[in-house]
Amino acid sequence: MASTDLSLSLDKYAGAPHVSASVSSAARIPELDGLRGLAILLVILCHYVANAEHGELGFWPRHVISAFAAGWSGVDLFFVLSGFLIGGILLDARGSPKYFRAFYLRRVHRILPIYYLWISFYLVLICGALWLTPGQYTITRPELTQIPLQIFFLQNVHYGMPHFTWVWFAVTWSLAVEEQFYLVAPPLIRFVPLRKIIYILIATICLAPFLRFMLFHYWFPGTLAANFSMPCRADGLAWGILLAAAWRQEWFAALLEKHFLVVRWAVLGLFLGVCGLLWWLAHPVSTVTVTIGYSWLALFYGGLMILVLSQKGAWIAGAMRWKPLQKLGTISYCVYIIHSTLNHLAHEILLHADPEIQDAKGVAVTLLALMLTLAVASLSWRYFEKPLIRRGHSYEY
Repeated sequence: MASTDLSLSLDKYAGAPHVSASVSSAARIPELDGLRGLAILLVILCHYVANAEHGELGFWPRHVISAFAAGWSGVDLFFVLSGFLIGGILLDARGSPKYFRAFYLRRVHRILPIYYLWISFYLVLICGALWLTPGQYTITRPELTQIPLQIFFLQNVHYGMPHFTWVWFAVTWSLAVEEQFYLVAPPLIRFVPLRKIIYILIATICLAPFLRFMLFHYWFPGTLAANFSMPCRADGLAWGILLAAAWRQEWFAALLEKHFLVVRWAVLGLFLGVCGLLWWLAHPVSTVTVTIGYSWLALFYGGLMILVLSQKGAWIAGAMRWKPLQKLGTISYCVYIIHSTLNHLAHEILLHADPEIQDAKGVAVTLLALMLTLAVASLSWRYFEKPLIRRGHSYEY
């Protein structure tokens, strides 16, 4: 997510005269909810389809399904969205006397309750397995050592996890990236002049691929540091903030209006570039992915976001307003946290095997896990997350 700030509404766009009424209000932006829905859908396709065992389906089905492995890039879309939304809010509120208080209290209400509840469920299961049924399950005391890392969002620093811990927490590395971003972005935007902020963002976007290359080949080879660490994945977030700053400028509005066809062709060109990188994106631990791949994805998803926001009449913007996709985007934070775990547990409990989609049983259990995930996330949003967000928004800037 990210996420990731997966369900944040854009608080305001004061000072952005070109933004439509729907964007300048405090209401949720339908197109951005649709983009969140697209992001989580890509992640689900990766984890539920591509990562499942499907070796017995034959040559072509295997290769077609394997292409969905690139769906992990939905996390990069979450990063760009988060940079755009969080960066925009901070830019609008940078002179507020309650700047830090309002920002962090809102983030606490949005991110921490459901996340810490998920950690609590894990702790209960681990303790129950260790002390109530010792030796019956392949769960050991090292499973408990991950909890402090999760609590303090350091899981993207230490990468070694036992199997059950990986099943439960694997996707949360992106939440750690987001939380580390929340520590850096607010003081940067508050205290640094806007012109220097722009230079810092551009430098971050340009230097991130080089940093990933050095980590991948020389400094920490054989690890996931280039894939998961905050400095390495900061370019997507920085690109989102840069677009948020541009979105508030009249010249950018005039540029988008005058050259709307150029914007469409540019986004199409970026998409074709993604298609050209698809083989490497489906195998993300590679030099191409950690250098060109992540940077290209950030540019593409940023361009897609601007296209959707600036050209409401385009078919892609209409697609992002599709109600089921918006609904999925609304509940995407909880979906992101729980979806992979519920899929693994469903297959383990019902089929006594890792996730697979090689036969009717495997497909049925996968669909069951998906429906359970959506049901839990919908209930969580209605009765847990939404009231907490409303409470968090009582802290005004």
